[in-house]
Amino acid sequence: MSYSLKVLENDNLKIEVIPELGGRINSIINKKSKKDWVWNNSSLNKTTVNKYSEYDSNWQGGWEELFPNDAIENFSWGKGLDHGELWSSPWSVDKISNKSLTLSAINLDSGSSFEKSFVLNENKLSVNYSGLVHFTDYFLFKLHLAVPVSKNVNIDCDFIDISNVDENFGNISDLKNNFFNLQENSNLYGFAYINLQNNNVKITDENFDTLELSYSGDLKYFWLFQTQGGWNEHNVLVLEPASNSKKYLVDAVRENGALKGPREFKCSYSVIIDKSNWHVS
Repeated sequence: MSYSLKVLENDNLKIEVIPELGGRINSIINKKSKKDWVWNNSSLNKTTVNKYSEYDSNWQGGWEELFPNDAIENFSWGKGLDHGELWSSPWSVDKISNKSLTLSAINLDSGSSFEKSFVLNENKLSVNYSGLVHFTDYFLFKLHLAVPVSKNVNIDCDFIDISNVDENFGNISDLKNNFFNLQENSNLYGFAYINLQNNNVKITDENFDTLELSYSGDLKYFWLFQTQGGWNEHNVLVLEPASNSKKYLVDAVRENGALKGPREFKCSYSVIIDKSNWHVS
């Protein structure tokens, strides 16, 4: 399958987006250090995936979005498929320049429509979303930002609490002390809900390259998936700002942590790519 790379670029960053493949970000390169902050699955080709496919074995990587569900869910309009419908849907290019790009997705099974815009300014990428959700069910919108786990990776965030998404998934015994310092091929992995005091997370690698993530709007929660070679031999960290408190909609609804349609949905995130002026201990 042929696809196009839409490129945003300045003196600091080079960013590639693939509209046909979920409108996902394919790379974010710090031009000064040559660091690419986007993880791609080297064992899979970049190609379209049938929307009925199982997600995990077809995960090509990149930065994408999940809507209206993560786990398979039933809705009034039909079945929400594995990891939802945005990741496998083509997006149309509405506007493009060397510093900005606007995409839209309108032919979705749920009847919803979304627009996302990318804006590059110096060493910062900002992404803004606007969606119209017409159905009356509860739903989830979640970012799925895959970052490579290299030799050493430190996650710096001001967290209040952390808990497993699934007690039967993962092998990190002490989440509060051992979840935020990663080493390539340590064979550890886990998936956690993290209660943050603010909507900011900083990632630093062994070369002191840094990525600072901030998010806002309808993204009120933060989930974090990580595997240091321990799950499917992947070394990847997935930053997941989310609209809902829990993976399964019934659990999120139970604790008043879910959004419900119909509604206009808005959220945004930004990443600042730089070199750190402090060292990871």
